Amino acid sequence: MRYMLLLHGRAAEFHHRDADALEAALAFLVRFEDELAGRSELEWTEVLDDEAQAEVVGPDRAVRKGAVHAEGPLMRVWVVRVPDQARAWDLAGALAEGIGMSIEVRECMPGAQRP
Repeated sequence: MRYMLLLHGRAAEFHHRDADALEAALAFLVRFEDELAGRSELEWTEVLDDEAQAEVVGPDRAVRKGAVHAEGPLMRVWVVRVPDQARAWDLAGALAEGIGMSIEVRECMPGAQRP
């Protein structure tokens, strides 16, 4: 099963921490991703540009500046391949605890998965 772990927020929220907290969160991310890769659970990850650079294309094909917001703009995505939903929740919990921010979990629908 594949799941997306989604980090919403603004870069300023993440980077506006004291130096020790920011360093600890960044060190955690390096370890977290290395461990996922070592267990062959990490399919891919992306860090997204700031929401100020985002553009939204509407159903009328009109393009506007800005982002689509949920709990803040999407900042980063991890796609993991795990045996079940419980493992995805476990990874999301470790990630949320490690960086001090909530993580959204969504299953990648099986019909859309490609090798």
